[in-house]
Amino acid sequence: MNRLRLAWRDFATAFGVFAIASCLNLWLARWIGYQAVALVYLLAVVLLALAVGRGAILFGTGLSALGWNYLFVPPKYSFHIAGFYDKMMLAMYFVVALTVGQLTALLRAQRLIEQQREKDSTALFLLTRELADSGDSADIVSKAIRHAGKVFNAQVALLLPGGDGSSDLVVHPGSTWVPDVAEQRTSLRVFEQNRASDAEINGITQPHLWLLPLTAGGPAAGVLGLRTSTAAPLAAAQRALAENFARQIALVLDRQRLRDQEVRSRLLAESERLGRTLLNSVSHELRTPLAAITTAANTLRNSSELTSIQQKLAVEIEFASDRLNRVVEGLLSAARLHSGQLQPQLDWCDISDLVKVALRTTSKYLSGHAVQNRVPPGLPLVKADFVLLEQALGNLLMNAAAHTPPGTPVEINARIDENKLLLEVADRGPGIPRKDPDQIFELFHRAPTAKPGGTGLGLAIVKGFVEAQGGTVRAANRSGGGALFSLSLPAIEIAKLQEERA
Repeated sequence: MNRLRLAWRDFATAFGVFAIASCLNLWLARWIGYQAVALVYLLAVVLLALAVGRGAILFGTGLSALGWNYLFVPPKYSFHIAGFYDKMMLAMYFVVALTVGQLTALLRAQRLIEQQREKDSTALFLLTRELADSGDSADIVSKAIRHAGKVFNAQVALLLPGGDGSSDLVVHPGSTWVPDVAEQRTSLRVFEQNRASDAEINGITQPHLWLLPLTAGGPAAGVLGLRTSTAAPLAAAQRALAENFARQIALVLDRQRLRDQEVRSRLLAESERLGRTLLNSVSHELRTPLAAITTAANTLRNSSELTSIQQKLAVEIEFASDRLNRVVEGLLSAARLHSGQLQPQLDWCDISDLVKVALRTTSKYLSGHAVQNRVPPGLPLVKADFVLLEQALGNLLMNAAAHTPPGTPVEINARIDENKLLLEVADRGPGIPRKDPDQIFELFHRAPTAKPGGTGLGLAIVKGFVEAQGGTVRAANRSGGGALFSLSLPAIEIAKLQEERA
């Protein structure tokens, strides 16, 4: 409708110019010949080409040719042309006027295109400069909304993904237009399909609502919505500029996101480094007084001069010191694992000896449980770090003692399965939470049903010690109740071992 109105306006302008030129020629015809009058009409056509389109130029050229013939070429007030030269002049006039008018209109159109291109480039440059000076994402979004509204003379809505991880889009508070439910539904489709589209309301396309994904070639970072003040849609050039706007906004948002991630990573790295430093310092400072307390408690416990109550207190002090010492050892081991400083010293290990040592060091914690050592004799030697593997097995045994009721049996099994040694610790306690079995191996993780005390380091250290030696650790629930922890280590064939001994 708007284009039709503009076309009729151009044709009316062409008719008006013809009327004015005809009146002027009727007045000039007293002093100049009828051939010179054609030049005035030609000038009118050229001037007309500076203001109207090609269709109106053709209309004005035809009117001026017919008017010149009817009003000035003998015989006047008739479309009949008597002379041959007048006929030739009329034909040449029509061709020259039409050609000059069309060329002038083409130059005018090219000039308008260049002006529009320069205007779009300036607008995009100003947007880029403003966004480059932004300090954070909120400032970027606010400037983008303000600049887009001014350039396109439209209301702007910027929809970004919610921060809770959901797929819904949230309208930015700085938007000058809040889309309704149907428009937000279309915006979500544009976001998911990563393709620009007109908005739809009740199945009817609304060309004055233009929705663009904020993308720079990858997944969309949001949606930019433009709503013009009139029902007329954006022109093709404006839509192309809007797409460039959306692409530039997406690039700046992505750059800001990477910058924020870099800052967070740097802060996290500094925090972890400080934490490891403090952990190492505190742990090393605690080891000396703990050793003194343990030695003193052991001396008091073996003294014959103490009463029975004092000896019980000495036993409690020794037990608490030993527990605190294990906490310090766990913190140091966690720090070594996290910093990558753990270097296993692999050597031939006897699994039977390793299990006996682990049972002896954890005997205080397993005193209320029936331990069943089912490790068969004659297992091949395994190349592993005896100290690390013994600590890992000891942590599994203490974990079983801590999470099972007194009197609950604890089983230790070992076997060769597909050239791998499987070392298992099983119990009949409440088992492992079914939500995420691997979560229990995370650092400082404690089960919701865990007893008070503990640091959540034991299983994380087990995982780190075993994986450092090329093995794996798994946890699962047993049929009939209880938990099963499996350590898997590469086993060395006996023939190869015999070759190395020889």
